[in-house]
Amino acid sequence: MLGLAAAVLLAIVLVAPVAIRSSGGKPCAKTIAYRGRIYTARAASSFVQSIAIGVGVASGCGSPPANVNIRSVSGIPPARAIALATDANTLYVRKDLKATPIP
Repeated sequence: MLGLAAAVLLAIVLVAPVAIRSSGGKPCAKTIAYRGRIYTARAASSFVQSIAIGVGVASGCGSPPANVNIRSVSGIPPARAIALATDANTLYVRKDLKATPIP
């Protein structure tokens, strides 16, 4: 009986954050402030990170602002898009260039 109660409690704890995030709220996107520009996260799978270029401030989606290591992206100037060394699936595109295709 005790094991069953523990399993139910564990299931509630694991499912509740997913249900809260997906319940009718506006989707959020992480942003990074770097050299006076704001970059917005965009899912991407085919880009190559290049060299470390500095430190930015990541925020959004309920996370407190935090310093992050910024990397350049091969073939794209940092003024247009950047990447995080810890995330190979997200490209951060300058917010005011959102509609512009990235090569």
